[in-house]
Amino acid sequence: MRTKSELYQAALRTVAVRRQTARALAQDARAQAEAAIPGLLHAEEEVRVRGVRCALAGATGTGRAEAAAALADAKKKLQQLLAQSGRPADALEPKYHCALCQDTGIQQGHTCTCVHREMQRLRREEIEALSSLSVSSFDTMDLGYYPNTPDPALGESVRSYMGALLADLKDYAEQFSPALRESLLLIGNAGLGKTHAALAIAGRVLEQGFDVIYVSSPDFFARLEALHFGADPAGEEETLLRTASAADLLILDDLGTEFNSNFLITTLYSLLNNRLGAKLPTIVTTNVTDGSLLEKLYTEKISSRLSSFVPCRFLGEDIRTKLAQGEQP
Repeated sequence: MRTKSELYQAALRTVAVRRQTARALAQDARAQAEAAIPGLLHAEEEVRVRGVRCALAGATGTGRAEAAAALADAKKKLQQLLAQSGRPADALEPKYHCALCQDTGIQQGHTCTCVHREMQRLRREEIEALSSLSVSSFDTMDLGYYPNTPDPALGESVRSYMGALLADLKDYAEQFSPALRESLLLIGNAGLGKTHAALAIAGRVLEQGFDVIYVSSPDFFARLEALHFGADPAGEEETLLRTASAADLLILDDLGTEFNSNFLITTLYSLLNNRLGAKLPTIVTTNVTDGSLLEKLYTEKISSRLSSFVPCRFLGEDIRTKLAQGEQP
């Protein structure tokens, strides 16, 4: 898990490599063109000289029209030479990945949108590596896998109920704002789409420019505990906790499957408390459907924090089992 600053630096490095590559390819293209087209070097020099003279005329305010006309004529002759060799007018120019900043990462004194897009891509890759699932969308969640028979307790079919729930979660993602969105507790038996839905939310929130941290509860707390009671000269434990605490959206997946310990209870409480205090939303997924069992596992203090989350109960039959058996929706 990288901090937002580390993600930013990694994105800048990627953009810098793009610029270097574009310039190197342009140099190669220029060398090939100059070797193949007689008079090209002279034409390029004319454009350079006329450009300097045009700039000087603009600074002094004299002869600007004549200088501009001479520059335009020199550029026209250069383009004609390129066209005669079957090359486009911009054949000698670098082909930058981003037209806005020309792969500098800066546009009008601010970080370019291409850097933010690269940060989103890197975070998406990180989430997919940690979750073993793709950051997908709600469109890939097929309601056909949920039972369509009437459920007396619901007063409707599970499919209808889940359709409404997923629509609410999609709206949560579409209208996301850290200061305005509640924390969610996705509850239900294994294989009902809780992680899929959480990752669909993550994908949409990332697209809107917010930072999302995904952690698998057993892996995350096991790593923290190993660092806490072992060697941690770089302060990785503190960095991981700080990063998780400060994310615009934190997804804590599979709560209830980790090894229970005093360290887990203390750290989980601190993490949830810090985020609630900062009014930052958290999405927790869990297979523990019994509230009394949840309190027994994590103490009343943590249970009270989770009780402030909006409960989203997933119903149905194990979709993973259906898929493994080759069932179609």
